[in-house]
Amino acid sequence: MSHRNQLIKLLQQQLDHPVLINKKEHLLYLTGHSFIDGYLLVWPKKNPVYLGNGLETIKSLKSDYIFNIGKYLEKGQLQVENHLTLKELSYLKKKLSGVKLKQADSMVGLVEQLRLHKTEEELSYLREAYQITALVFANIKRMLKKEQWTEIGLAQYIRIWGLEYGAEDISFEPIVAAGANAAVPHHRPTERVIKAGETIVVDFGFKVKGYCSDFTRTIFLKKVPRHWAEIYHQADQAYRLAFNGIRSGITGHEADSLARDYLKKQKLDKYFIHSLGHGTGLEVHEQPSISPKVKDKLQDGMVFSIEPGVYKPKVGGVRIEDLVYLQNGQPQYFVQVPTDLNSNLIK
Repeated sequence: MSHRNQLIKLLQQQLDHPVLINKKEHLLYLTGHSFIDGYLLVWPKKNPVYLGNGLETIKSLKSDYIFNIGKYLEKGQLQVENHLTLKELSYLKKKLSGVKLKQADSMVGLVEQLRLHKTEEELSYLREAYQITALVFANIKRMLKKEQWTEIGLAQYIRIWGLEYGAEDISFEPIVAAGANAAVPHHRPTERVIKAGETIVVDFGFKVKGYCSDFTRTIFLKKVPRHWAEIYHQADQAYRLAFNGIRSGITGHEADSLARDYLKKQKLDKYFIHSLGHGTGLEVHEQPSISPKVKDKLQDGMVFSIEPGVYKPKVGGVRIEDLVYLQNGQPQYFVQVPTDLNSNLIK
């Protein structure tokens, strides 16, 4: 049995009624194919059917047009995903007049539950994406040493370098934020010239087989002001405490507290304005969540970021981020890139 067929079987084991899946990441996860459009109709026991526009098909699955959905379901109940549009729901109701449509009522649906635990194949794609990311980061440091850059110029080259190293796409638009701009976690790069002695946050990632890497480092050119050196060391210590303290069975709240409580002792917690981490896979932000209010437990096979940050409004910011996965109860790196200040000072 193929890997994808095993995933479909796992989904079928959880079903009491047929389910209609149309989220692109779910379709890719279950079939291994990336679709522009379409739906996967899955029963508890019968073979699934892909319903689309007739232009996209899968050899291993029966394919048909979406307007023929009525011949597969005449009565009973159909579970649909929460994010279906009103137009889609209206269309289905007309085509399935004798079928009761029920939207998934849990925050994390059936496919999301499967996606929480990455397989070895998924981990291999994430590892490859992270290897490309590490190569690009090495390029960033080399090029900043050689010549002067603007934020937007460097961001554009980050994209180019990733594709040249074999990525199929970027995970998200690269962030390059220098000086006061580094105080904004999701800053959009500008024509601002990157200067020596200021915080420079670079946040980027690449896709391999649809799987995303997500990586952040804060770097300095030529010199580090004492104030920022102290803040950097404290952010790095918060990162290390989180990495060393996270274990399978810990809740998202407990994991977040490992870094947040330390920053609170340093009187920096008010500048840590986001959660410690998020899951990453086919989406750059997915489950699990590592934040103050989350009581769900982290488990082996989960992939998530560890990314404490300190942001001083209108002055600058520091963020350190890596993706890790839980294996044998402990976090593991895909690729270990140094976080210490000396390794991120470009002289």
